[in-house]
Amino acid sequence: MSATDDHALDAHAGSYGEGFKYHDENLRMLAWYAERMIAAVRRTRARSLLSLGIGHQVVIRRVLQELVPDLDQYTIVEGSPAMIERLRADQPLPEKVTLAHSFFEEYEAPAAQDAIEMGFVLEHVEDPLLVLRRFAGFLRPGGLMVVVVPNARALHRLLGHHAGLLPDLYQLSAHDRELGHRHYFDLASLTEMAAQAGLTVRAREGVFLKCLTTSQLEQLRLPPEVVRSFFTVGTDYPEIANAIYLETTR
Repeated sequence: MSATDDHALDAHAGSYGEGFKYHDENLRMLAWYAERMIAAVRRTRARSLLSLGIGHQVVIRRVLQELVPDLDQYTIVEGSPAMIERLRADQPLPEKVTLAHSFFEEYEAPAAQDAIEMGFVLEHVEDPLLVLRRFAGFLRPGGLMVVVVPNARALHRLLGHHAGLLPDLYQLSAHDRELGHRHYFDLASLTEMAAQAGLTVRAREGVFLKCLTTSQLEQLRLPPEVVRSFFTVGTDYPEIANAIYLETTR
């Protein structure tokens, strides 16, 4: 990994701050994802877990608080030095936690993992299938891999498309690029990619049934219980939810 590559990743670190347009929405989605993922890992009685990326630290913090006490080993792989420094400054890490500075495409796991989670990762990498296939190879047979990505065919995007406001459902916006996104997926393409990586999908869910744009929802000032209902109902609609959540195994 070169210094130039490190700086390229660090360039997107600012979009994880509070000033970013989708900051609050992203935090809610990550919190919901963390809740579902942690429950899935607990069901498997995993003793080791590997996370791809640090991001907002929402998932990492939940894992450290709720899962790490019951794990033998927790590994976090991150390519951005700025993100690593921020995590180390913000959060004390137990001895059983390994923080690996590496591109996902170059990382070598020292041992087979009981569980791997990659929440909102594949939309960032140049070759999503390569990364998915690579980490599937680090998963022990019968282990759990949890994947979540933004959905090109989310309900609010479909409505915008049919209203003539979004000509191409799969086109990245300026905000997508600010976050370092390179791809959009839908349920069919994500499921097919999992199969190509040698994974079997055992559960699929939607994350956040988003019916309007972020700014429109903010103007409504909906109470927290209504916002949570968008997540609860969205679980059953991965085809049109704002993000797609898969539990897979090898």
